[in-house]
Amino acid sequence: MTESDRLATLERRLRLLEDKEEIRRLRDDYHGCINDGRFDEIVDLFTDDAHVELGYLATYVGRNAIDAGFRGMGAPERFYINQFIHSHRVNVDGDDGTGVSYLEARYGRFGTSYLVSGRYDDLYRRVNGVWRFSSMIAEFYYTVPDGVGWTGDELHYLKPKN
Repeated sequence: MTESDRLATLERRLRLLEDKEEIRRLRDDYHGCINDGRFDEIVDLFTDDAHVELGYLATYVGRNAIDAGFRGMGAPERFYINQFIHSHRVNVDGDDGTGVSYLEARYGRFGTSYLVSGRYDDLYRRVNGVWRFSSMIAEFYYTVPDGVGWTGDELHYLKPKN
């Protein structure tokens, strides 16, 4: 391997590591906005054509719907929310990427505290040199009142009843 080849290989590896770190920071920024109640900043983390599915709670397509949907979460009568993300795996291919991460969360709604567990499956796209979500799909494993536990018959107490 020539010195030029070695340098090019190192530059590719460094760019990949930097891309992965930027994408992990994007996911962290999303949860920071959620946890700090900065719902008006969330739209800036998404591409213009982004798609968001929050389990049984909501689906938003496009920046206008994403902005309106997340701002609505900040309404005082809605709920209190803190999310904690872990095991964020990221793959990058040029200006596109995929990611999977796991969620533990605490919600408070109408005086009841809920324990939540789930998974995020993401698509990312670099736009004008900045990584953004192009798709975010949440799958909730359970949403149960604190004290009830997650092994009971009903796994999603927050799910609207028909």
